[in-house]
Formats: sequence, C-alpha cells, structure tokens
Amino acid sequence: MSLLYHYGSNQKCFGILNDKAIRMSDIRKSNDYEELILLYPDIFEEIFMLYEKSPFEFRYENKNGGSALLELIDSTRYMIDKQLESEEFTNFVVCFSELPDLLSQWRGYAGNGQGISIGFSKKLIQKKCSESNSVFRLEKVEYITEREREEIVGKYAIEAIEMLCDLREWIVENMTHDDSSSETDNLIMFNFQGWIESVLIESLKYKKIGFKEEKEWRLFLNTQAYKNPKWVVGEVQEMKGPNGFSATISLLRNKICFNISENNISPYFSLKLSEFGANVVKEIWIGPKSQISSQDLHLYLEQNNYKDVKLLFSQTSFR
Repeated sequence: MSLLYHYGSNQKCFGILNDKAIRMSDIRKSNDYEELILLYPDIFEEIFMLYEKSPFEFRYENKNGGSALLELIDSTRYMIDKQLESEEFTNFVVCFSELPDLLSQWRGYAGNGQGISIGFSKKLIQKKCSESNSVFRLEKVEYITEREREEIVGKYAIEAIEMLCDLREWIVENMTHDDSSSETDNLIMFNFQGWIESVLIESLKYKKIGFKEEKEWRLFLNTQAYKNPKWVVGEVQEMKGPNGFSATISLLRNKICFNISENNISPYFSLKLSEFGANVVKEIWIGPKSQISSQDLHLYLEQNNYKDVKLLFSQTSFR
C-alpha cells in the first residue's frame, strides 16, 4: 500500500486540485463526538486509582498525598473542560483511507458516490512529517475495543504516575530552586496539564472498532491547534510556550479560513501540495455515480499541470 486516498465531493476534491492545496479541518467539527476525548476524562480516574494502590510523597497547593493529587486533577480537569467546551482545544486533521474504492466512503464523503477519491503518495507525506522540527504527524488509525481502550488509558496513567513521582523535585532542582514557591506549584500544574493535553492529541490515532472498515490514516498536528486571535492573527511576534507552540503558531498565523454552512462556521487551513514535493497526486478514482468522463478529466489534469496521474473508475456496484 503506497497510496492514501482522500474521498470528497467534486466541489471539495476539485477545490484541492484547483488550489493545489489540501484542507486540514478542525477536528472538533467532526461528526464523531468522541474525537479528542476517547481517553478523557477516564485518564484522571485511572491516575488516582494507581496512586491509591501505590502512594508516594506528593505535595501541591499546601496539600499532601491523595488530597494534593485530587487538587491537581480537579484544577487540570476544570481548565481542559473549559477549553473543550469552548472548542479552544482542537487539532487540524485531514483523513485518508488505504482503499480507493470503498462503498462506505463513497456514500459518506463523496457526494453519495458522485465525487472522486484522490490518491496521494504516502511516502512523500511521511517524508514531510519526518523533517526536522516538523509540526505534522501521519498515523495509521488503530481500531480498538472497549477493553483495549481501557488498557490504553491504563498505560498512559502509568506514565503519568512515573512523571508525577519526581516532578516537584525536578522543578525545584532545575527551575525554581525553591520548594515553597508558588511558582513551583504553577509549574507542576503547567506540566501536568500539558501532559494530559498530549494524551488528547495521541487519542487521534485511535477509533472505536465499529469504524474499522474505513482503513483510515490521519495527518494532524503534533500539538494542539490554537484559535486564539491574539496568537494566530496579525503580525509575526515572538511567542513562548510548550514544545512545538511557536512552530504551530507560525504555521497557523493568518492562514485559518472558514467553511460556511447554514448553521455553523468550520475553521480549516490549507497545506500546499508543494510542501510534500513534486507529483504527490498519483491517482484519481471516479465515483460509481459520477458522470465525469476520462477525456474531460485528462484534459483538466493537463491544463492544471498534473503529470502522470492514473485515472480509474470505481468498480463498486452502487445505484
């Protein structure tokens, strides 16, 4: 499997081909309400349960032990819940399938079979993601049962406990040099919240087993996407924040656009196909209910300077 296929209506897919750019869309506008929260907030309960089984010395906000950990968990959950509710916490994602001619994809994403699917070079997309300081990642979606989901939550909870065991000591030794400083508590909160946010981003590579037929791959950002206009609109300015923050802000600044529907607006940003290298488009499949002729599509591709693109017609039986 060397290609990844993006299904869409003619309007959307020819928009990609016309603009020579692929749209990465706000995942919070997805029809799947569990996006970003597949492991959340269960992760908090698992962390505390592990702590109760094997307690260790922990201090936060003038509290000790389990009371301190509950205070940290409650404060962190309040902040993240607030960001999720306001859709301030999100990511920009574009979805692909391993399969070019899948009935469920034609029905769900390609104008009920009237659209097309575009085959992109997986190798070129992976090369983009592997660049030094890249803000992108390409992941094959893992389809999981409820039991597997619980096991994944447990795995991340173990990592959290390992981090929290030494976090205060590390902050004091390397940053504040003052165990009683309020800044030490602030940095504990900052690091713990950042870690929980990273788990939300990690959850984008998982979906429930019921979606397995899609054979999905996802291109998304390494860190959360930011929609604060103070950061992503206006002139370039020096920004400080978590790892990847500045690079993500630079990527998004003045580039967020909106799809307009009858009852909503949905943010996206366009990633130029040239970012992946020359000839990233390798195939186009014409949908089972499309009336596009191969002659017209060949002419379109030549006119728009697409070279060596293979054209295929869906073999799906679909009325």
